[in-house]
Amino acid sequence: MAELRYYLIRDRLVGKEAKGAYYLFREGAWEPDVKNVIMDRLVGYDPFEPPGSPYGIGCMSVMDEIEEISEEEAL
Repeated sequence: MAELRYYLIRDRLVGKEAKGAYYLFREGAWEPDVKNVIMDRLVGYDPFEPPGSPYGIGCMSVMDEIEEISEEEAL
């Protein structure tokens, strides 16, 4: 597993995973992803599905909002 992974979220927000922790790049600095923006998209979590719905996880349209990118692209 790579030490660092970078992500592009909704074509405008850059994120990264470093040693199991997730961060978002906002206003020129990395900040912890306390709202689980990255992980929710990686697993396809749809917050609009009712609790217990089998469609709450694995939603392809949510998973399409994130893509892994190279470090060069992230910079």
